[in-house]
Amino acid sequence: MAGKSSTASNRIPTRISGFDQIADGGLPRNGLTLVVGEVGTGKTIFGMQVLCCGAREDGEPGILVAFEESPGRVRANTANFSWGNPDAGQVEIIDAQLSQSIEQAGDFDLLGLLSIVGARATALGARRVVFDGIDVLLNHLRDRTLIRREAFRLRDWVHASGLAAIVTAKAHASDSAEPREYDFLAFIADCVVTLDHRVVQGTALRHIRVAKYRGAPHSANEYPLAITPAGIEVAVNTTVELGYAVSTERVSSGIERLDAMLSGGYYRGSSVLISGMPGTAKTSLAASFANAAAARGERTVYVSFDESPDQIVRNVASIGLKFVPHIAAGTLHIHAMRGRSESPEAQVARIRGWIRDVAPRNLVIDPLSALAQHGEEANRENAALQILDLCKHAGITVFCTSLLGNPLPHTEHALLNVSTIADIWMHVSYMSHGGERNRALTIIKARGTGHSNQVRELVLTDAGVTLANVYAVDGEVLMGTLRWEKENDARRTRTASKHAAILREQKAELALAETQAHLMTLSRARAIQEAELAQLRAVAVTEAGDRAGEADELLLRRRADTEEAELGPGQNKDSATP
Repeated sequence: MAGKSSTASNRIPTRISGFDQIADGGLPRNGLTLVVGEVGTGKTIFGMQVLCCGAREDGEPGILVAFEESPGRVRANTANFSWGNPDAGQVEIIDAQLSQSIEQAGDFDLLGLLSIVGARATALGARRVVFDGIDVLLNHLRDRTLIRREAFRLRDWVHASGLAAIVTAKAHASDSAEPREYDFLAFIADCVVTLDHRVVQGTALRHIRVAKYRGAPHSANEYPLAITPAGIEVAVNTTVELGYAVSTERVSSGIERLDAMLSGGYYRGSSVLISGMPGTAKTSLAASFANAAAARGERTVYVSFDESPDQIVRNVASIGLKFVPHIAAGTLHIHAMRGRSESPEAQVARIRGWIRDVAPRNLVIDPLSALAQHGEEANRENAALQILDLCKHAGITVFCTSLLGNPLPHTEHALLNVSTIADIWMHVSYMSHGGERNRALTIIKARGTGHSNQVRELVLTDAGVTLANVYAVDGEVLMGTLRWEKENDARRTRTASKHAAILREQKAELALAETQAHLMTLSRARAIQEAELAQLRAVAVTEAGDRAGEADELLLRRRADTEEAELGPGQNKDSATP
């Protein structure tokens, strides 16, 4: 894709969304642009959109020269577009349909018509002119030499007039987008734009390509386009180079424990992807984010595929999310469309229109993988990238859900390859065990922020969505009924252990009391025995003293008896002589 044009003064901006980017700022200001395509590719819409938007946004009146339809029909066919009713005098339509007599004669020239167009351009101050269906006119010329003569006459007039001219022509049906009978028109034109309309797998797809742009850089790639209420919108990324502001502000996921796993929530302006099989609560996670954002007073657009707004409101109420007050307050806008009703680029154009209308701070797409249901693979991926790129540059936090690309269990792959460019990718899955299925959530990646690597059980309740604490046994994370059973078993084991500990404590206390009682008994017995011993010792001492006194007395007595025996009969101690 071309970068910003350095020759803007030589360009007229078409104001067609996306086209000016691939055409280096617009179409040649003083040159001839050929727009060629099969029936129904949008050639007339292209020309009228350039004229009407130029008059409205750039103040440049224009003229449409209609060779195939009457002015009334042209206006009626474009009236329903947002730009379809320009102010009076801003876009004039000249009826250039050939009369029956001219058609039969087959010999005419453009001199008279070009003189009329030139006069009207001068009177109107027109800067742009569209010759719509030039092939209808040239078809009535009998000689190819005459055809070339009039084509070169038209080119020379355009260059001399100083106008920016667009010529539309039908392409040959078998040549996709390149004209055959009038292929020389592409050689004399300064710029060639081809439009293509084909059906792939039952879905109508439109494409646009700048096949030639003389003397100007441009993208020659083919781009999807959609015809919407805003007219033609070309599906291109916002810019070639990746450059947009980033924020460190956190926004809540709507689930407190998920915010904790993400170290505070999502970054403002980031892209979040939730992938998983049907029924894994992707929509519940998306609704939780939208509800939290709307509750903060932030305008949020919720895009749902194949599910009506009323059904969404009813379903999320079952998990405690009340959307009705937010819708009434204007902070939540729910839009729904069928996944296979339009081409991916048309769906993106619708989303882009809702973003323009609401100017939201948050966008939810559920599921983004609906874009992958039809169309060409490159277009599908480009459509998803457009949405993410648009949100990045607008600072919109975008939350997308995506179905798994592979139905096999434990396969972590998202359709459209969005998982490779999303800032945060979370995966929700089923874990079957013990005869039941439980939901599990894993954060696969989260750019620029710390995050938990734990597999957490995702629980849906009447009060909302929450994440259960990790419960692991022998290295295995348990969920649901099995976890409940294990927790009850552990609770009973803890209770039994507690009771056993209490019983052991009581037994120990009883044994201690018995021991203490026995010690008291022994202590009393000891005291008695010590008293008895002391008494015995006292008695023994007394008895010993008594025995000693008796012995002395006895000895005394025995001595007395001995002395008297030695004096002899009839003597006493006093009368005895020495």
